[in-house]
Amino acid sequence: MKIIMITKSNLKELYEWASSSEFPLKKAPTTVGYSNKDIYICGLKYIRKNTNIRKSMMTDVVYNIMKNDEILYAVYSRFIGGTILTPHKDPDVYRDRYKRVQIPLNVTRDFYMIWEDKKIYWEDGVTQVFEVMDNIHQAFNNSDKTMEFLFLDVKMNTEVEL
Repeated sequence: MKIIMITKSNLKELYEWASSSEFPLKKAPTTVGYSNKDIYICGLKYIRKNTNIRKSMMTDVVYNIMKNDEILYAVYSRFIGGTILTPHKDPDVYRDRYKRVQIPLNVTRDFYMIWEDKKIYWEDGVTQVFEVMDNIHQAFNNSDKTMEFLFLDVKMNTEVEL
């Protein structure tokens, strides 16, 4: 029997909370050439030397989900229309290997990722999980609309119930 560390119910709760929240944004620190446009983020949870969770922005249920030690990082991200992310692997920045849980909050069919030579499209509220530190990928917002996501970096062996 597998132990599910992040449940479908957790993901639904996170989606509902994030899609109805306002986040204070700052320009994401990115490497030169990573993106053709600025990306804006609101960090929600960080694990480095200690754990920092922005509890004041969260409901009690969301805070209890974020306390899960399997979640290494959580961020709300906004990609303005026309944003292109160049081919890259995400950096190895944690003590543990990780994969990314992507929860689309506001996307259109014109926003997609190239993963293993295939176009991956998102749908609002439909979570997908990718091993972003091990595989080269890129993303395109070919619309004039802003796209929004909640990203969770979780330990590689974490079970995510989709």
